[in-house]
Amino acid sequence: MIAVSTTELRKNLRKYLNMANTERVIVQCGGTETYEIVPARKISDTDRYFSDPKVIEAIERGKADAKAGRVTRITDPADPWATIL
Repeated sequence: MIAVSTTELRKNLRKYLNMANTERVIVQCGGTETYEIVPARKISDTDRYFSDPKVIEAIERGKADAKAGRVTRITDPADPWATIL
């Protein structure tokens, strides 16, 4: 795996696109975002799951719940079900 900045990617785009055929190429955008370059031929049918609008909606609802504090905190990692049930 190799991680590069957006500046480095711009300077050597062809190099990193070619590298993505044989190894993971991660692009770091500032200090907060990361992306992976994936050749289209490597994307499988299972990746379509995350393109499903219903799945995206459920993920967004979950993120909103977590941000609003609507979560269940596990107090005892040795027995997580005690907290949940």
